[in-house]
Amino acid sequence: MIKKFSLNNLLQNNKFLLEFSVLISLAIWIYMSMGTSNDTTVTVSNIPIQIELSDDAIDNGLQIFSGGDTTASVTVSGNRTVLGSISESDITVTAAASTIDFSGTYTLDVSATKANSYKEFQIIYSVSPSTVTVVADYMRESTFDIQDNVVYQVADGYYASVSLASKTIEISGPQTEISKISKVAAVAEVENKTLTDSLTVDADIILYDEDGEELSTDLITMNLTSVEATISVLPEKEVTVEPTFVNMPQGLTADDLNITLEPSTIVLAGPQSVLDETDSVYLEQIDFSTLDNEKQTFSALGIDIPTDCKNLSNTTTAEVTVDLSGFATKSFEVTDFTVDGLSSDYTSSVTQNSITVTVIGPEDEIEALEAGNITGVIDASDSNGTIGSVQMPVSFTFDNASGCWAYGSYKANLTISQKS
Repeated sequence: MIKKFSLNNLLQNNKFLLEFSVLISLAIWIYMSMGTSNDTTVTVSNIPIQIELSDDAIDNGLQIFSGGDTTASVTVSGNRTVLGSISESDITVTAAASTIDFSGTYTLDVSATKANSYKEFQIIYSVSPSTVTVVADYMRESTFDIQDNVVYQVADGYYASVSLASKTIEISGPQTEISKISKVAAVAEVENKTLTDSLTVDADIILYDEDGEELSTDLITMNLTSVEATISVLPEKEVTVEPTFVNMPQGLTADDLNITLEPSTIVLAGPQSVLDETDSVYLEQIDFSTLDNEKQTFSALGIDIPTDCKNLSNTTTAEVTVDLSGFATKSFEVTDFTVDGLSSDYTSSVTQNSITVTVIGPEDEIEALEAGNITGVIDASDSNGTIGSVQMPVSFTFDNASGCWAYGSYKANLTISQKS
Protein backbone atom coordinates (compact mmCIF):
# COMPACT_ATOMS: atom_id res chain seq x y z
CA MET A 1 0.00 0.00 0.00
CA ILE A 2 1.45 3.39 -1.04
CA LYS A 3 1.69 6.02 1.70
CA LYS A 4 0.25 9.41 0.97
CA PHE A 5 2.84 12.34 1.10
CA SER A 6 2.21 14.70 4.01
CA LEU A 7 4.06 18.08 4.27
CA ASN A 8 2.89 18.41 7.82
CA ASN A 9 4.51 15.14 8.78
CA LEU A 10 7.70 16.14 7.00
CA LEU A 11 7.97 19.39 8.91
CA GLN A 12 7.57 17.47 12.12
CA ASN A 13 10.48 15.21 11.24
CA ASN A 14 13.53 16.39 13.22
CA LYS A 15 16.04 14.66 10.99
CA PHE A 16 14.61 16.37 7.92
CA LEU A 17 14.62 19.74 9.58
CA LEU A 18 18.25 19.37 10.57
CA GLU A 19 19.35 18.41 7.07
CA PHE A 20 17.26 21.16 5.54
CA SER A 21 18.81 23.80 7.85
CA VAL A 22 22.30 22.69 6.89
CA LEU A 23 21.41 22.89 3.23
CA ILE A 24 19.95 26.43 3.58
CA SER A 25 22.99 27.65 5.50
CA LEU A 26 25.29 26.24 2.85
CA ALA A 27 23.33 27.97 0.12
CA ILE A 28 23.46 31.29 1.95
CA TRP A 29 27.23 30.98 2.50
CA ILE A 30 27.80 30.16 -1.16
CA TYR A 31 25.68 33.14 -2.19
CA MET A 32 27.49 35.50 0.12
CA SER A 33 30.89 34.20 -0.94
CA MET A 34 30.02 34.64 -4.55
CA GLY A 35 28.71 38.17 -3.88
CA THR A 36 31.70 39.37 -1.82
CA SER A 37 34.26 37.96 -4.11
CA ASN A 38 33.36 40.57 -6.72
CA ASP A 39 35.68 43.61 -6.81
CA THR A 40 34.24 47.12 -6.44
CA THR A 41 35.63 50.68 -6.32
CA VAL A 42 35.59 53.36 -3.63
CA THR A 43 36.87 56.97 -3.66
CA VAL A 44 38.69 58.01 -0.49
CA SER A 45 38.74 61.79 0.08
CA ASN A 46 40.43 64.34 2.35
CA ILE A 47 43.83 62.64 2.25
CA PRO A 48 46.57 65.16 3.27
CA ILE A 49 49.20 65.73 0.59
CA GLN A 50 52.64 65.29 2.11
CA ILE A 51 55.27 67.73 0.83
CA GLU A 52 58.72 66.80 2.00
CA LEU A 53 61.58 69.13 1.19
CA SER A 54 65.05 67.74 0.71
CA ASP A 55 67.48 67.87 3.63
CA ASP A 56 69.57 70.46 1.78
CA ALA A 57 66.55 72.71 1.27
CA ILE A 58 65.62 72.44 4.94
CA ASP A 59 69.20 73.11 6.03
CA ASN A 60 69.15 76.24 3.86
CA GLY A 61 66.08 77.48 5.71
CA LEU A 62 63.42 76.87 3.06
CA GLN A 63 59.83 76.32 4.19
CA ILE A 64 56.50 75.70 2.48
CA PHE A 65 54.18 78.66 3.05
CA SER A 66 51.31 77.84 0.67
CA GLY A 67 49.83 74.60 -0.64
CA GLY A 68 50.94 72.53 2.33
CA ASP A 69 47.38 72.14 3.60
CA THR A 70 45.94 70.73 0.36
CA THR A 71 44.10 67.36 0.40
CA ALA A 72 43.52 64.82 -2.35
CA SER A 73 41.02 62.13 -3.41
CA VAL A 74 42.08 58.62 -4.52
CA THR A 75 39.96 55.86 -6.13
CA VAL A 76 40.78 52.31 -5.05
CA SER A 77 39.39 48.86 -5.94
CA GLY A 78 39.16 45.63 -4.04
CA ASN A 79 37.00 43.26 -2.10
CA ARG A 80 33.84 44.80 -0.72
CA THR A 81 34.66 43.70 2.78
CA VAL A 82 38.18 45.13 2.64
CA LEU A 83 37.13 48.43 1.12
CA GLY A 84 34.55 48.89 3.82
CA SER A 85 37.33 49.51 6.32
CA ILE A 86 39.56 51.70 4.16
CA SER A 87 40.30 55.23 5.56
CA GLU A 88 42.58 58.17 4.71
CA SER A 89 45.33 56.74 6.90
CA ASP A 90 45.65 53.70 4.60
CA ILE A 91 46.79 55.84 1.66
CA THR A 92 49.85 58.09 1.43
CA VAL A 93 49.70 60.99 -1.03
CA THR A 94 52.95 62.84 -1.72
CA ALA A 95 54.05 65.73 -3.90
CA ALA A 96 57.45 65.54 -5.55
CA ALA A 97 59.31 68.37 -3.80
CA SER A 98 62.87 67.30 -4.59
CA THR A 99 63.15 70.03 -7.24
CA ILE A 100 62.68 72.82 -4.67
CA ASP A 101 66.06 74.31 -3.90
CA PHE A 102 65.33 78.07 -3.69
CA SER A 103 62.42 80.40 -3.01
CA GLY A 104 59.61 80.59 -5.55
CA THR A 105 56.29 79.14 -6.71
CA TYR A 106 56.33 75.49 -7.81
CA THR A 107 53.82 73.12 -9.44
CA LEU A 108 54.44 69.60 -8.10
CA ASP A 109 53.19 66.22 -9.37
CA VAL A 110 51.07 64.32 -6.89
CA SER A 111 51.11 60.50 -6.48
CA ALA A 112 49.53 57.96 -4.12
CA THR A 113 50.73 54.70 -2.54
CA LYS A 114 49.36 52.27 0.01
CA ALA A 115 50.41 53.12 3.53
CA ASN A 116 50.23 49.44 4.46
CA SER A 117 51.34 46.97 1.82
CA TYR A 118 49.41 44.10 3.36
CA LYS A 119 46.06 45.76 2.77
CA GLU A 120 44.33 44.00 -0.14
CA PHE A 121 43.24 46.85 -2.35
CA GLN A 122 44.61 48.58 -5.43
CA ILE A 123 44.94 52.23 -6.41
CA ILE A 124 43.49 52.24 -9.89
CA TYR A 125 42.98 55.87 -10.86
CA SER A 126 45.24 58.91 -10.78
CA VAL A 127 45.13 61.20 -7.76
CA SER A 128 42.87 64.23 -7.83
CA PRO A 129 44.30 66.81 -8.01
CA SER A 130 47.19 65.49 -10.04
CA THR A 131 49.34 68.55 -9.23
CA VAL A 132 49.60 71.03 -6.37
CA THR A 133 51.00 74.59 -6.42
CA VAL A 134 53.17 75.57 -3.47
CA VAL A 135 55.13 78.62 -2.38
CA ALA A 136 58.57 77.96 -0.93
CA ASP A 137 60.56 80.70 0.77
CA TYR A 138 62.85 81.57 3.66
CA MET A 139 61.31 82.47 7.02
CA ARG A 140 61.79 86.08 8.08
CA GLU A 141 60.72 87.85 11.27
CA SER A 142 60.64 91.65 11.51
CA THR A 143 59.34 94.35 13.83
CA PHE A 144 57.53 97.36 12.34
CA ASP A 145 56.33 100.66 13.81
CA ILE A 146 52.56 101.10 13.66
CA GLN A 147 51.37 104.41 12.23
CA ASP A 148 47.92 105.61 13.18
CA ASN A 149 45.42 106.21 10.40
CA VAL A 150 42.35 106.96 12.50
CA VAL A 151 39.88 109.30 10.82
CA TYR A 152 37.70 111.47 13.07
CA GLN A 153 36.24 114.96 13.42
CA VAL A 154 36.42 117.23 16.49
CA ALA A 155 34.32 120.23 17.38
CA ASP A 156 35.67 123.78 17.03
CA GLY A 157 37.79 124.79 20.01
CA TYR A 158 38.98 121.25 20.68
CA TYR A 159 42.20 119.41 19.97
CA ALA A 160 42.55 115.66 19.47
CA SER A 161 45.46 113.24 19.27
CA VAL A 162 45.65 109.47 18.82
CA SER A 163 47.65 107.04 20.94
CA LEU A 164 47.91 103.32 20.19
CA ALA A 165 47.94 100.57 22.81
CA SER A 166 50.90 99.07 20.96
CA LYS A 167 53.41 101.09 18.96
CA THR A 168 55.07 98.13 17.21
CA ILE A 169 54.06 94.84 15.62
CA GLU A 170 55.94 91.60 14.99
CA ILE A 171 55.40 90.05 11.56
CA SER A 172 56.78 86.74 10.31
CA GLY A 173 56.42 84.87 7.03
CA PRO A 174 58.01 84.41 3.61
CA GLN A 175 60.96 86.69 3.06
CA THR A 176 59.54 87.81 -0.28
CA GLU A 177 56.27 88.93 1.33
CA ILE A 178 57.90 90.65 4.32
CA SER A 179 60.18 92.65 2.01
CA LYS A 180 57.09 94.15 0.32
CA ILE A 181 55.94 95.85 3.53
CA SER A 182 56.61 99.58 3.44
CA LYS A 183 54.15 100.77 6.10
CA VAL A 184 51.98 99.25 8.83
CA ALA A 185 48.93 101.31 9.80
CA ALA A 186 46.18 101.10 12.40
CA VAL A 187 43.08 102.00 10.39
CA ALA A 188 39.71 103.09 11.80
CA GLU A 189 37.07 105.72 11.10
CA VAL A 190 34.66 107.42 13.48
CA GLU A 191 31.61 108.18 11.36
CA ASN A 192 28.67 110.51 11.94
CA LYS A 193 30.08 111.93 15.17
CA THR A 194 31.80 115.19 16.10
CA LEU A 195 33.97 114.57 19.14
CA THR A 196 34.07 116.71 22.25
CA ASP A 197 35.15 113.86 24.55
CA SER A 198 37.81 111.19 24.33
CA LEU A 199 36.96 107.91 22.61
CA THR A 200 38.56 104.47 22.25
CA VAL A 201 38.13 102.40 19.07
CA ASP A 202 39.54 99.17 17.65
CA ALA A 203 41.73 99.85 14.62
CA ASP A 204 42.51 97.16 12.05
CA ILE A 205 46.15 96.47 11.19
CA ILE A 206 46.69 97.03 7.45
CA LEU A 207 49.93 96.47 5.54
CA TYR A 208 50.94 98.66 2.59
CA ASP A 209 53.63 98.47 -0.07
CA GLU A 210 55.75 101.39 -1.24
CA ASP A 211 53.01 102.48 -3.67
CA GLY A 212 50.42 102.63 -0.90
CA GLU A 213 48.63 99.50 -2.08
CA GLU A 214 47.21 97.15 0.55
CA LEU A 215 49.09 93.87 0.90
CA SER A 216 47.62 90.42 1.47
CA THR A 217 48.27 88.77 4.82
CA ASP A 218 47.44 85.22 3.68
CA LEU A 219 50.99 83.94 3.98
CA ILE A 220 52.17 85.89 7.01
CA THR A 221 51.65 85.78 10.76
CA MET A 222 51.18 88.90 12.91
CA ASN A 223 51.10 89.10 16.68
CA LEU A 224 48.32 91.70 16.27
CA THR A 225 45.42 91.95 13.83
CA SER A 226 43.94 95.01 15.51
CA VAL A 227 45.02 97.54 18.11
CA GLU A 228 43.17 99.75 20.55
CA ALA A 229 43.36 103.41 19.52
CA THR A 230 42.50 106.14 22.02
CA ILE A 231 41.42 109.50 20.62
CA SER A 232 42.20 112.03 23.35
CA VAL A 233 40.02 115.14 22.97
CA LEU A 234 40.98 118.28 24.92
CA PRO A 235 39.65 121.86 24.92
CA GLU A 236 41.91 124.65 23.60
CA LYS A 237 42.80 128.04 25.06
CA GLU A 238 45.02 130.92 23.94
CA VAL A 239 47.29 132.19 26.74
CA THR A 240 49.87 134.98 26.95
CA VAL A 241 53.62 134.38 27.17
CA GLU A 242 55.30 136.19 30.08
CA PRO A 243 59.03 136.73 30.74
CA THR A 244 60.45 136.17 34.22
CA PHE A 245 63.47 137.77 35.92
CA VAL A 246 65.76 137.01 38.83
CA ASN A 247 67.49 139.79 40.86
CA MET A 248 65.06 142.32 39.43
CA PRO A 249 64.88 145.53 41.46
CA GLN A 250 61.72 145.85 43.51
CA GLY A 251 61.09 149.32 42.18
CA LEU A 252 60.73 148.14 38.57
CA THR A 253 57.90 146.40 36.75
CA ALA A 254 57.79 144.68 33.38
CA ASP A 255 56.18 147.82 31.95
CA ASP A 256 59.38 149.76 32.69
CA LEU A 257 61.51 147.41 30.56
CA ASN A 258 60.12 147.97 27.04
CA ILE A 259 59.75 144.22 26.48
CA THR A 260 58.74 142.64 23.19
CA LEU A 261 57.98 138.93 22.84
CA GLU A 262 57.82 136.54 19.90
CA PRO A 263 55.46 134.76 20.18
CA SER A 264 53.44 136.78 22.65
CA THR A 265 50.71 134.13 22.87
CA ILE A 266 50.43 130.39 22.35
CA VAL A 267 47.53 127.94 22.23
CA LEU A 268 47.28 125.23 24.88
CA ALA A 269 45.18 122.09 24.95
CA GLY A 270 44.53 120.43 28.28
CA PRO A 271 42.00 119.47 30.94
CA GLN A 272 39.35 122.12 31.40
CA SER A 273 40.16 122.44 35.12
CA VAL A 274 43.80 123.32 34.30
CA LEU A 275 42.91 125.75 31.51
CA ASP A 276 40.45 127.57 33.78
CA GLU A 277 43.36 128.44 36.08
CA THR A 278 45.86 129.26 33.33
CA ASP A 279 45.93 132.65 31.61
CA SER A 280 49.70 132.88 31.09
CA VAL A 281 52.74 130.69 30.62
CA TYR A 282 56.21 131.72 31.71
CA LEU A 283 59.69 131.71 30.18
CA GLU A 284 63.07 130.77 31.58
CA GLN A 285 64.35 133.39 33.99
CA ILE A 286 66.59 136.23 32.82
CA ASP A 287 69.20 137.35 35.37
CA PHE A 288 68.93 141.13 35.78
CA SER A 289 72.66 141.34 36.54
CA THR A 290 73.29 140.50 32.87
CA LEU A 291 71.25 143.47 31.63
CA ASP A 292 72.95 146.75 30.79
CA ASN A 293 71.38 150.00 29.61
CA GLU A 294 71.06 148.86 26.02
CA LYS A 295 68.65 146.90 23.86
CA GLN A 296 69.24 143.16 24.30
CA THR A 297 67.62 140.08 22.77
CA PHE A 298 67.41 136.64 24.40
CA SER A 299 66.61 133.81 21.99
CA ALA A 300 65.29 130.30 22.54
CA LEU A 301 63.99 130.78 26.07
CA GLY A 302 62.03 127.67 27.02
CA ILE A 303 58.28 127.98 27.65
CA ASP A 304 57.07 126.31 30.85
CA ILE A 305 53.87 124.41 30.03
CA PRO A 306 51.42 123.34 32.79
CA THR A 307 51.25 119.64 33.59
CA ASP A 308 48.85 117.60 31.40
CA CYS A 309 48.76 120.36 28.75
CA LYS A 310 50.02 120.35 25.18
CA ASN A 311 51.56 123.30 23.35
CA LEU A 312 49.74 123.47 20.02
CA SER A 313 51.88 126.31 18.67
CA ASN A 314 54.74 125.67 16.32
CA THR A 315 57.45 126.58 18.83
CA THR A 316 58.36 125.56 22.37
CA THR A 317 60.64 128.59 22.88
CA ALA A 318 60.26 132.35 22.71
CA GLU A 319 62.46 135.36 21.95
CA VAL A 320 62.53 138.27 24.42
CA THR A 321 63.86 141.75 23.64
CA VAL A 322 64.49 144.10 26.59
CA ASP A 323 65.16 147.76 25.75
CA LEU A 324 66.85 149.52 28.71
CA SER A 325 68.48 152.26 26.65
CA GLY A 326 66.51 154.87 28.62
CA PHE A 327 68.25 153.96 31.88
CA ALA A 328 71.39 155.66 33.22
CA THR A 329 74.61 154.03 34.41
CA LYS A 330 77.35 155.03 36.87
CA SER A 331 80.27 153.38 38.67
CA PHE A 332 80.73 153.51 42.47
CA GLU A 333 83.51 152.50 44.85
CA VAL A 334 81.74 150.35 47.46
CA THR A 335 83.47 149.97 50.81
CA ASP A 336 80.64 148.78 53.04
CA PHE A 337 80.25 144.94 53.29
CA THR A 338 78.20 142.42 55.24
CA VAL A 339 78.43 138.62 55.31
CA ASP A 340 75.37 136.36 55.02
CA GLY A 341 74.96 132.59 55.18
CA LEU A 342 77.92 131.78 57.44
CA SER A 343 77.42 129.02 60.02
CA SER A 344 77.25 130.15 63.64
CA ASP A 345 80.30 127.97 64.33
CA TYR A 346 82.45 130.31 62.27
CA THR A 347 83.44 133.96 62.19
CA SER A 348 84.67 136.05 59.27
CA SER A 349 86.46 139.26 58.45
CA VAL A 350 86.27 141.01 55.09
CA THR A 351 89.72 141.56 53.62
CA GLN A 352 88.36 143.32 50.55
CA ASN A 353 88.74 147.06 51.05
CA SER A 354 86.51 148.12 48.18
CA ILE A 355 84.83 147.00 44.97
CA THR A 356 84.10 149.14 41.96
CA VAL A 357 80.56 148.35 40.87
CA THR A 358 78.58 149.49 37.82
CA VAL A 359 75.05 150.51 38.72
CA ILE A 360 72.16 150.96 36.27
CA GLY A 361 68.81 152.50 37.02
CA PRO A 362 66.41 155.36 36.38
CA GLU A 363 68.32 158.57 35.71
CA ASP A 364 66.92 160.44 38.71
CA GLU A 365 67.88 157.60 41.08
CA ILE A 366 71.40 157.29 39.65
CA GLU A 367 71.97 161.03 40.04
CA ALA A 368 70.89 160.92 43.68
CA LEU A 369 72.80 157.72 44.51
CA GLU A 370 76.04 157.83 46.50
CA ALA A 371 78.54 155.09 47.35
CA GLY A 372 77.51 155.27 50.98
CA ASN A 373 74.00 154.13 49.96
CA ILE A 374 75.38 150.87 48.55
CA THR A 375 76.18 147.76 50.60
CA GLY A 376 77.99 144.70 49.30
CA VAL A 377 76.42 141.49 50.65
CA ILE A 378 78.91 138.59 50.62
CA ASP A 379 77.21 135.21 50.33
CA ALA A 380 79.18 132.67 52.43
CA SER A 381 76.55 129.92 52.33
CA ASP A 382 78.76 127.80 50.04
CA SER A 383 81.85 127.99 52.24
CA ASN A 384 81.19 124.39 53.39
CA GLY A 385 83.31 124.71 56.53
CA THR A 386 86.27 126.22 54.73
CA ILE A 387 88.76 127.92 57.01
CA GLY A 388 91.14 130.59 55.76
CA SER A 389 91.12 133.13 52.97
CA VAL A 390 88.32 132.59 50.45
CA GLN A 391 86.56 134.47 47.66
CA MET A 392 82.76 134.58 47.68
CA PRO A 393 80.09 136.13 45.41
CA VAL A 394 78.76 139.59 46.21
CA SER A 395 75.36 141.17 45.58
CA PHE A 396 74.41 144.75 46.33
CA THR A 397 71.62 146.58 48.09
CA PHE A 398 70.69 150.21 47.50
CA ASP A 399 69.20 152.69 49.94
CA ASN A 400 66.63 155.04 48.42
CA ALA A 401 67.21 153.59 44.93
CA SER A 402 64.69 150.77 44.52
CA GLY A 403 64.95 150.83 40.73
CA CYS A 404 68.72 150.29 40.51
CA TRP A 405 70.75 147.14 40.02
CA ALA A 406 74.40 146.11 39.80
CA TYR A 407 75.51 145.14 36.31
CA GLY A 408 77.91 142.20 36.12
CA SER A 409 79.15 139.59 38.60
CA TYR A 410 81.38 140.36 41.59
CA LYS A 411 83.40 138.54 44.24
CA ALA A 412 85.01 139.67 47.48
CA ASN A 413 87.79 138.30 49.66
CA LEU A 414 87.24 137.33 53.29
CA THR A 415 88.89 135.22 55.94
CA ILE A 416 86.87 132.53 57.76
CA SER A 417 87.85 131.23 61.18
CA GLN A 418 86.32 128.62 63.43
CA LYS A 419 85.07 129.87 66.77
CA SER A 420 87.01 128.57 69.75
